[in-house]
Amino acid sequence: MKIINFFIILIPFLLETACHHPEATPSAIPARFNISAARMLKPPDSSFRILIDSLGKSPEVAVYPQLKGIPDSLHNIKKYIYPVDYIQAVFQAYKSGLIEKDFFLSAIKRNIDDTVFCSADYVKTFIAIVTGVSKKGQKYYLVDSDNNYDFSDEPLYILTRNITSNQPYKVIYEKFVNERIEPDSTWVAFYEYRNADPLRMEFCDQTSASFVFDSVKYNMIVYPEYGLSPAYKGKVIFEIGDSLHNETQVFENNQYAHLSDLYYKVTCSPDGRTLSFNLDTNALEKGSTQINMPAIPFGAVTMKGDSILFPKDYRGKYILLDFWSTSCPHCIDDIRGVYKDLYKKYGGDKFEIIGVADDPKDRVKKFIAQNMISWTMIPAPKSHIQRSYRIDAYPALYFLNPEGVIIAKGQDLRKEKIYTVVEKYLGSE
Repeated sequence: MKIINFFIILIPFLLETACHHPEATPSAIPARFNISAARMLKPPDSSFRILIDSLGKSPEVAVYPQLKGIPDSLHNIKKYIYPVDYIQAVFQAYKSGLIEKDFFLSAIKRNIDDTVFCSADYVKTFIAIVTGVSKKGQKYYLVDSDNNYDFSDEPLYILTRNITSNQPYKVIYEKFVNERIEPDSTWVAFYEYRNADPLRMEFCDQTSASFVFDSVKYNMIVYPEYGLSPAYKGKVIFEIGDSLHNETQVFENNQYAHLSDLYYKVTCSPDGRTLSFNLDTNALEKGSTQINMPAIPFGAVTMKGDSILFPKDYRGKYILLDFWSTSCPHCIDDIRGVYKDLYKKYGGDKFEIIGVADDPKDRVKKFIAQNMISWTMIPAPKSHIQRSYRIDAYPALYFLNPEGVIIAKGQDLRKEKIYTVVEKYLGSE
C-alpha cells in the first residue's frame, strides 16, 4: 500500500490559528482528519442579498443598542443596526426586560429551540452603521468597527451606489459559544440602494488553509455562498485546488473532496475555522450534485407510468436533468423557448431530457398537453428527489455525460448558454 505522508502546511499569511492534526501511521490511510483555517477577507462580488432598514419606532428598537458620537456636521441622520445573531439579541433584550414576552415569542416563533444556545448576559452581537448628509449635500457613512457603539472614533466614508467605491471594512462583534462570550471579527461592505432608505450589505468573509496529502499540496478556501452572515452554515462553498491539476474542485458542505484516489466528505465548524475530512469509500455509489461526481441515483414513476432508475436506465446518453415547477416563470420560459428546440435537434439515442416537476400529476399532465412536451417528465411534488438534490430554487439544472457523471450545472445551463454546452459534446446540427 502506498505510504501516505500527511501533514499540514500553513501558508505564510495564515498566522491566526495553529494547526492540529492526528499523526498518520505509515500503514494506514487516515479515515478522518481536521485542518485549521484562518479567517480572511473575501472580495465583494456585488451579489448583495441583505437589505437593512434604518431604525424606526417599532418595539424592536428596544432590542438594539444606543449609539453615540455621531458627527454634528451631518444632518438627515439614519441609523442601521444589524444583529449577527438575531435570536441572541432578542433573547437578551427579553431577559433584561426591554421587550414584552409576546413580542419576544413572536420574534422567535420559528427558532424557539435556538434559545437553548443563548446567554441571558448582554452579548454585543450588533454591527452598527450611520449615514448622514453634509452641508454640501454629500452623503456619508460611518461603520462602528470596534463594537463600542461610539462613532466619535470612526472615519467618514462617502456612500455611493458603486460597490468598488465602498470597500469592505473589518468589524468586531461578540458571540456566545461554548457557554462563554467571545470576540470575533468579519468584513462587511455597504452601498446605497436606489437613493432610498435601506442599505445593501454583504458579509465578505472566507477562511483559507493549505495542506499536503499523499505528497500533493492542496490550497482551500471556504465561504458562505450568499454573504448573508459570518456564520458558516446553510449553503457553504468549498474550493480546493492542488499542485498537479489545473482545475478547482467546487462543492458544498457535506460533499466530497477528491484527494489522491480517495473521496472525503468535508464539513466545517460554524466559524469556518475547522475543516473536517471523513473518508467515504461508497462516495461514487451515493453520488453527489457536484461537478465530476456521479449524479445521485433515484427511482421514480414517469408521467407515462414507467418505473425508472436514474441515471442507470439512461447510460450511454447525455442527460439534461431539469428540476422545475409550473409556478416558476423562468422554468416555463426555458422549456418553451429553449428545451423544445434543443430536444428537437438532439433528442434520441444520444440525448435525453428528464424533467422533475414540483407539481402534482394532473397539473404536469395539463402542462405537457398544452406545450406538446415529448421528453420524460416526473411529477414529484416535495419529494425525496428534491431533498436529496438539495433543491432550494427553480430551475435547478444538471448536465450528465453518458456515464452518469455531472459535467455542467446551474447558470451554465440557463437559456441559450445550454446550446454551447450541448454542442461541445454532441456537435452542432
